Amino acid sequence: MSVLRSAVVSALAVSALTVGLPLSPASAADAPAGTPAKPGKAGAVTAELALDVTLLNSVNVPVDVALNKVQSPAQRDGAMLTAKVDGVDGGRPVTLVKAEVGRSVAKVDDGLATASVKLVGADVHVPGLPLTTLLGLEAMSAEVSCPVDGQPTANVTAPARLTVLGRSVTVGLNSPTRVDVPAIGSVDVEFSKKTVTSSTAAASALEVKIALNPLNLNVAKVDGTVTVASVSCEKPVAAVVPAVAVSSPAAPPSAPAPTSAQNRAVPKAEAEELASTGSSGTTVLAAGGGTLLVAGAAAVWMTRRRRAAHARHR
Repeated sequence: MSVLRSAVVSALAVSALTVGLPLSPASAADAPAGTPAKPGKAGAVTAELALDVTLLNSVNVPVDVALNKVQSPAQRDGAMLTAKVDGVDGGRPVTLVKAEVGRSVAKVDDGLATASVKLVGADVHVPGLPLTTLLGLEAMSAEVSCPVDGQPTANVTAPARLTVLGRSVTVGLNSPTRVDVPAIGSVDVEFSKKTVTSSTAAASALEVKIALNPLNLNVAKVDGTVTVASVSCEKPVAAVVPAVAVSSPAAPPSAPAPTSAQNRAVPKAEAEELASTGSSGTTVLAAGGGTLLVAGAAAVWMTRRRRAAHARHR
C-alpha cells in the first residue's frame, strides 16, 4: 500500500507543476495629459484700403484705413469712411467709402465661429480722384463658417452691379479682370478670393489692386490694394479629457466541470489565447489525467507482482 501512496503523491506533484495559474494583467500605461479647449476666432471688415499716396513733391503718405473692422465677438454698422490724408485737399477729410448699408458681424461660441459682411449701394474713392468713383457696386456679401465638428466653408455673393473708374465691368471668376483708363492708370479686380483649410476659412468679395497717376489735388501717384467684404474664421477646439486606465484583477481559477477532459468545451476567449501558444484547453487537463492513470496502473502492477512472489515462497 505504501507503493501506491508514493505513486499517487508523485503524480499529484507532477500535475501541480504542469498546470499553472494565469498571471494578472499588467496595469495600463498612464494616459497622456488632456488637451485644453481652444476658442475659435472670427473677423470681418466691410472695406479696407492699404494705399501708398505719392504727392507731387515726392513725399509718400501711407493710407491704411478700414470700415467696420471687427474681431469676434462684435458687430458694427457703418456707411461712411473718411480719412485725413496729409497734403491732400488742403488737409480736409477725404471720403473714401460711402454706402447705403455696411455691416460686419463676427461671432464665436464653443461649437462655431462665423463672420459675415453685407455692403449695399457703395462707392469707393481714392485720394486725388474725388470726382471719379474707383469702385461702384450695388450689393455684395461674404460669409465664412468654421464648425468645431465640420469642414469650414466660405461663400461670396457677386455684386449685382460693378463699375471701375466709371466703366461697367463683368468680373471673371478664374482670374483678375484688368481695367485700363487712359491718363489715369490701371486697376486689377479679383472677385471671390477664397481660402479653405481643415480648420480655417477666409474670403473677400473683391480685391482690387490699383496703380493710378491722377495728377490732381497734389497727388502724383496712388498704389495699393482695396479689399471689399473680407471675412475669416478659425474653428474652436473642444477640450480632450484623458481616459482613466483601470487594471483588471486576476480572475480566480474555476473548478473543472464534471465531464471528461476530451468532451470539455473550451470558451472562445480561452481558446483564442491558447491557440497563440499552440496548445488547446484540453491539453493541460489531459496531461495531468494521463500522469495519474499511468502512476495508478504502475502501482497496481507492482502490488500484484509482490503478492505473487510472496505466494511462491510459501
